[in-house]
Amino acid sequence: MNYSHGCLENEILRTIWKLEDKSEEDVSVNDVQAHLNAASKSSRAYTTVKTVMDRLVEKNMLVRYKQGKKFFYKTVNSRSEMANKAIKKLAKQYFDNDMVSLMRAIEKECNKALV
Repeated sequence: MNYSHGCLENEILRTIWKLEDKSEEDVSVNDVQAHLNAASKSSRAYTTVKTVMDRLVEKNMLVRYKQGKKFFYKTVNSRSEMANKAIKKLAKQYFDNDMVSLMRAIEKECNKALV
């Protein structure tokens, strides 16, 4: 599974997680587009949002399914599952799987932010 994704892909994933958390209803491209456009000063075209969501399907980050004549999307992993996988990848890639070293680096960055 490819966990690398761009800024708009990340925005869309966060939006779908929010929409999934709010209700058990199915999430459509229209839902995501409306939420993105309401939360942003810029306007995203339906085709742009759909194209990015379909790319996330290809990357196995979303699943697409049809109900009636309409397609809906759902995340493959929850936000916390995705975060855990990203943390493990970060630890492996930069800290030889040493979580303590990763935590020290995070703590150091947090301390910098507090100053």
